[in-house]
Amino acid sequence: MKNNKSSILKGLLFSGVILASFGISTNVAQAADTSNTSTTTSADTKTAKVTNSIIFESGGTEIGTSAPTVTGAKVGDSVDISKIIPSGYQVADGSTSVKLQANGTSQAVKLTKIATVTARVHYIYNSGVVGTEELTGAAGSTVAVSNVPAGYFLTNKNTGNVILGSGTSDVYLDVTHEISNSVRFVLDDTAKTEVGSTTIVGEKAGDKVTMTSDQIPAGYALKNAADMTVTLQPDTNRQQVTVTAVSTTEDSKGTIATKNSTAPLYSESGAKLGSRALGANSDWATDKKLSLSGQTYYRVSTSEWASAGDVYVYTSNPTTVTAKAGSIRYLYDIDGKKIETRAVAGGSAWYSDRTTMINGQKYYRVSTSEWLSAEDVQ
Repeated sequence: MKNNKSSILKGLLFSGVILASFGISTNVAQAADTSNTSTTTSADTKTAKVTNSIIFESGGTEIGTSAPTVTGAKVGDSVDISKIIPSGYQVADGSTSVKLQANGTSQAVKLTKIATVTARVHYIYNSGVVGTEELTGAAGSTVAVSNVPAGYFLTNKNTGNVILGSGTSDVYLDVTHEISNSVRFVLDDTAKTEVGSTTIVGEKAGDKVTMTSDQIPAGYALKNAADMTVTLQPDTNRQQVTVTAVSTTEDSKGTIATKNSTAPLYSESGAKLGSRALGANSDWATDKKLSLSGQTYYRVSTSEWASAGDVYVYTSNPTTVTAKAGSIRYLYDIDGKKIETRAVAGGSAWYSDRTTMINGQKYYRVSTSEWLSAEDVQ
């Protein structure tokens, strides 16, 4: 009998109808079902979403031009609304989420305006206040400071943002004073001739400070490009940076003469050549003109140059000039300055050996150091 029952049971496993009449469990039938018939499963049911509209209100008035929607998996889920709350408002009860209701429901959320508050920032250095600043914004918002006193830095960079409280408040921020170093720009000569200086500032010794191009003296360039960045030393320290002159040279054959005093001589780099100089009121041939660091020089020997400020360029021009008739005609020095006590009579004739240009005006030399303007000559 046991064998017969076993045969019947084996046959029953292949018949869905017979299985059902014997009460075979559903999960057994599902395990045996290999058909491709499309059916709705529990996974399909989970894809359904619940959507609610949110209507924001304040003082009985709807806020915003349209009702945003929130979506969740099922009724009762909490959904964050912080990102859709209208600017300048907060939820009246302080919450930032709603519980989903039946799909398609419109929920009203009451809002209140966020108060505008002020925080007075006090900048503290060595226990004293060195500056203040007022920050204004919505309560609870984060506002960055923007008026740290000149010459000071925040001790803690992370304190640069202040969270505003619910009302007027005071905030105290520690600052440190900047330190400064002076930088001397010198030539690469024995005397280390200084040609300019500047000041660099930073927070502390050891910081790297990069100078700007306008801090470099006009007409000069750094000997080493890396020296553009300077390491700060303790406050008030003096540092030294070597520069070289930026120069151009051109042919300029002619004659120059010194003025009423000796004229020092210089090297092509602009360095003064010790005691070497040209005598006062002496004439010299020149073949080249040098523009160096905003100064002009004339070459008078292979490696010696005279500064344009100590000499003048002239043209030999032996001639006789006659002063215009009428009143006296004043004489001038080589720099174009009128000599109040020296003049020639109107209509008088004078021998001149050379001419020169002073401030764009032509002059005739009528004595060793006296000149008659071409405007006063017939």
